[in-house]
Amino acid sequence: MTRTFSGSVSLHEIVAICDTARFAPSAGFSQGTHFLILMDDDLREFWRVSGAGEWFATTNPGVLSASAVVLVLGDRRSYLERYSETDKVGHGLETAQGWSVPFWLTDAAMAAQNVLLLVEERRWGALFFGLFHDPRATLRHLGVPDEVECVGAIAIGPRSAEDQPSGSPQHRARKASAQQIHHRTW
Repeated sequence: MTRTFSGSVSLHEIVAICDTARFAPSAGFSQGTHFLILMDDDLREFWRVSGAGEWFATTNPGVLSASAVVLVLGDRRSYLERYSETDKVGHGLETAQGWSVPFWLTDAAMAAQNVLLLVEERRWGALFFGLFHDPRATLRHLGVPDEVECVGAIAIGPRSAEDQPSGSPQHRARKASAQQIHHRTW
């Protein structure tokens, strides 16, 4: 994850990344994943309203130089409507309570991973982070409907030459693969 950005990327480039990322899996082909791209004045307003700007200013000020932040969103209504259609009804997924795993978030998370991979492919930098303080207030400020949830924000831009790895991987060892990969039984 990048914590120091330098330079800029265009809206056209960010849209192209999001356009490709939307081909992530979509349960029932519900297509309820959305991307909200924030740049320039909208990005400055996001930093202010979300509280993330104040936090990053004191912990990792280089994040505030990102060209864009993309909010990756999952629309619950799209999935509930899709699973109420004739070919899907009967699975018990017509209500949010019927989903043991809310695929509107799962599918959006897979699309977020696609964004991260596409940014890396361009040799840019990205930082995935959660919304700060009151996520619903931030989303409401940005006009996001109540049934749409944010799986995370991705700061995107050219990686600064001064960017250095930081965070937990610097003082926590990666677990051995045998601790995370299981075969036949746990």
